[in-house]
Amino acid sequence: MTSRWIVGGGDYAELVAQTWKQACPDENLVRIDVSQHVNHAFDLSALDGLSPSEGAMFVAFDERFGNFKRMELMQAAMARGFKLEPFIHPSAVVGSGAVIALNAFVGPQVVIGHGSRVDYNTVIHAGAHLGPECRIKSSCWIESGVQLGARVAVGRHSILRTGAIVKSGVVVGRGCELGWPRLYDQDVADHTTFDLRYDEPIVVHGA
Repeated sequence: MTSRWIVGGGDYAELVAQTWKQACPDENLVRIDVSQHVNHAFDLSALDGLSPSEGAMFVAFDERFGNFKRMELMQAAMARGFKLEPFIHPSAVVGSGAVIALNAFVGPQVVIGHGSRVDYNTVIHAGAHLGPECRIKSSCWIESGVQLGARVAVGRHSILRTGAIVKSGVVVGRGCELGWPRLYDQDVADHTTFDLRYDEPIVVHGA
């Protein structure tokens, strides 16, 4: 029987493992924790005994370090020849023509409008709502309850926190964090952070 390896660490890895186990109880699901050294480099020795021919893998690491650590672990798995697939919860509603790329997570009760595209390694948590023809680029993190109108574009490595509502047609640049629970009705420049600890957004120029 082929295996399904959930590889990573932290609360998100546990969430993925439990959600996948509940949705697909007949799969041979194995969670594998990958630790990090003091310099934050992954210890990949946990993958040494696995054969790509014996199963498929899903990489689960949270949004810390701007989603780059999850991408790094995913690339390491692909370099070793492992097959990566997306997870779409059975209760999610995915419109016609929508595309969900590899290692993307679409949680329970998520709605993705028709013609949308969710690129690789993006995480969409339970209850988020994406309108028609949205484009979510790679390695994004969209928390529960986020609402995106039609034709919203989100740049790679962006984080949208609970309470963010993005108006139709708005473009969110790459490397942004929408942390204020409010309506975003204008385009957001690359590398802009709306942090609850500050009254004004932080913009990193030349990043």
